[in-house]
Amino acid sequence: MARTLSPPRPSSVAAHPRCAGFPTFLSGNNVPPKNREAPRRTREGAFMNRRCGWGTGTLAAALLASPAVAETPRAVKAQPAPGFGASGLTVRSGVTTWSGNVGRETGVGAFLALLGEVPIASGVGLELGYEGSANGYAEPRRGTLWRHNGGLLAKAGPTLFSQWKPFVGAGAGVSYFHPTPMDVGTAFEKGWGAEVPLAAGLEYRHNGVTAGLRATYRVLVARDFAPNSADVGNLFSADLSLGARF
Repeated sequence: MARTLSPPRPSSVAAHPRCAGFPTFLSGNNVPPKNREAPRRTREGAFMNRRCGWGTGTLAAALLASPAVAETPRAVKAQPAPGFGASGLTVRSGVTTWSGNVGRETGVGAFLALLGEVPIASGVGLELGYEGSANGYAEPRRGTLWRHNGGLLAKAGPTLFSQWKPFVGAGAGVSYFHPTPMDVGTAFEKGWGAEVPLAAGLEYRHNGVTAGLRATYRVLVARDFAPNSADVGNLFSADLSLGARF
């Protein structure tokens, strides 16, 4: 039996004028428009999905990091200020006066001292330093009796209300005496002397800074700067001090 072929159906999509005379499968007009746009839409959707993923990740990271940023930093505990039990340096300055024959030959003088202090026990410290003093001769002579001293002093006392420290001390020292000028007719010569200082005072501390007042009586136990004087005398000083603890 002969097979009957049905004529091809006309395309519902009109051919582009430039594609006239070409088969429809070559012109591409046989593909529905929605199918031709599918790949482009698929690419745009994937790109949008990636952008949404990046935005979500950034937002999550910001939310996780915000507590650390907003956290209040912990307060650093301040170190306590050094007290009387710490090492330190002190500058002292005040007036001096002699008793005995030296006191009759000289007037009131002044001195300056630089001391270092180290603790050796609870409430006990040891001072070591230099002190220089100058006492002018009494009228009508003109001149000065210079004294250069190096010594140590052990001082002890309680600390009151964490800021006040009364103390007493005793020690030993050696001094070199130098009268100037040498031709003024005094009984003094260049020479050495040994001293025993006895001190009492009061110190006040604010943070690491100290200030105080002190009275010291120095007993001369050996001297050769006044060989012709039977009663050379002793040295008394009163001073103010300023120091620092470390």
